[in-house]
Amino acid sequence: MTGGRFAAEERDWNPSVKSGWFAMAEALPRTRPPLLAAEEIAALPAMERRRYDQARAAWHANLGPIRTPQVDAVFEALEEICGSNLQDGDKVRPAAVLDALPGLGKTTAALAFGRWFHREQIEMHGPQVKTGDGTWQRIPVAYLGLTSHTTMRSLNAMLCRFYGLPERGNADLLAHRAAECVMNCKPRLIVVDDVHFLDVTRRDGREVANHFKWLANVFPVTFLFVGVGLRARGLLDEGLAGTDAAFSQTARRWNVLTMDPFEIRTQAGQRTWRQLLLGIERDLVLTSAWRGMIAGDLPEYLFARSTGHFASLMSMIGRGCYRAIKTGAESLTAGLLLNEGTALFIIANALRLAHPSHRDKELAGQAATAGSTLATAEAETSGCCSLAASAPAEAESPACCAAATGVPAAGETPSCCAPATPTAEAPSSGQVSTAQAARGGRNDL
Repeated sequence: MTGGRFAAEERDWNPSVKSGWFAMAEALPRTRPPLLAAEEIAALPAMERRRYDQARAAWHANLGPIRTPQVDAVFEALEEICGSNLQDGDKVRPAAVLDALPGLGKTTAALAFGRWFHREQIEMHGPQVKTGDGTWQRIPVAYLGLTSHTTMRSLNAMLCRFYGLPERGNADLLAHRAAECVMNCKPRLIVVDDVHFLDVTRRDGREVANHFKWLANVFPVTFLFVGVGLRARGLLDEGLAGTDAAFSQTARRWNVLTMDPFEIRTQAGQRTWRQLLLGIERDLVLTSAWRGMIAGDLPEYLFARSTGHFASLMSMIGRGCYRAIKTGAESLTAGLLLNEGTALFIIANALRLAHPSHRDKELAGQAATAGSTLATAEAETSGCCSLAASAPAEAESPACCAAATGVPAAGETPSCCAPATPTAEAPSSGQVSTAQAARGGRNDL
């Protein structure tokens, strides 16, 4: 967008090609729109008002990167792996694997680390590489996103496409063309995203998995593989990969990292969740916002809606801010975040937990009956009450939801709403990683 005091910056880059990666890695941080008073907004000309609102929407849609404890742990591990991978060319460098559930920010963390590593290498070694036949551009990081039909040839073509090389030829020719460029441009990290698309039970998938081993042998780089359920898909465990020696050898060279959802069962988890919300809250550009708007008033509600998944939380915040600006509310409340469809979804989940034997059709009817009651009163959807009503999943339900047995009728308040703050419980298995617990009271935002 051009013109105007509040022009929103468009950043439609593609990190899967060199020009897009450099544009992303070397871009300056976004400029936060100024916070105007309600009178100043009302005095803006119509077009300037639209540009101001769009600039705020773009800002809220791109908050961060936020250094959560999970991201900190991944950064520390990747920095250690890449920093120690200084083996000579005749030795294989161990790879890193980021394997976690969807919606936890795996790709965001991988791209953020790649951006930091890119700048670090350029600053340390300079933007150019001198070779015997001239000077090459230093390209410290490459990014590849796999597809559901990735083959050896298409993978090598992705590498050539990233470096701007011709994509004609068979798989071997493309591989050697990419290898020559890699040797001259001195990349030290290659991020391979969406590795879960590989199906090692099929011939093409096995060939690509074996091809990664060849690339690791030929390229003097650290590979970072990112995906969902990679161990269960046979890409990590030797037993699941059959008797193929290539798989087992590759698995022993992979350093597996993960990211856990947020939790609020423990005091450390509650502090971490609140620190995250405080960091987000400080960055919002809403005229009628107040301190504690989301960190003090909505922590349980936001956890219930997001189930501790970072991507879900940020999507909800972005859309909520857009709605707050569009409606003129200029603040976030449970009533504004809750719409009729969400209310029915929340109630249906609560009824399903309370009455697991009911059929979905019956639950939908009960949810429709109770939906109008829930949507009319914001007080019934805020704080612990909203958390009890949502009950996203048994394994992730906060402590104060344990006693919830149904949906409150009009004018009633669930008994679990007595404590204003979630009650800490003894940690249970699978709650939080050691790295996350150690950073429970810290958030580098």
